[in-house]
Amino acid sequence: MKQIHIDELYSLVENKEDLNVIDVRPEEYYKDGHVPGAVHMPLSTLEDNLDKLDKSKTYHLICNDGVGSKKATELLTEKGFDAVNVEQGTPEYPGQLEK
Repeated sequence: MKQIHIDELYSLVENKEDLNVIDVRPEEYYKDGHVPGAVHMPLSTLEDNLDKLDKSKTYHLICNDGVGSKKATELLTEKGFDAVNVEQGTPEYPGQLEK
């Protein structure tokens, strides 16, 4: 499984890389603050929304502690997507979160 540390994700966001970040946390956590540009797609709904994703893109998956994002990364990888798990989670993000 591909993984990067939360600090690496921060560097990619700061460098304005073309990223596809999916936040798989429950809605209330997402609304409290998320990585800039992250799209909300709760883990419980991810499999039902695969048709909204593009297999030609790379997706970085993030959650609260790295557990849910790991499950999401495994699911996407299994379904043929290029997925990267973000180790740690949104609370560890060193930059400013969006609301």
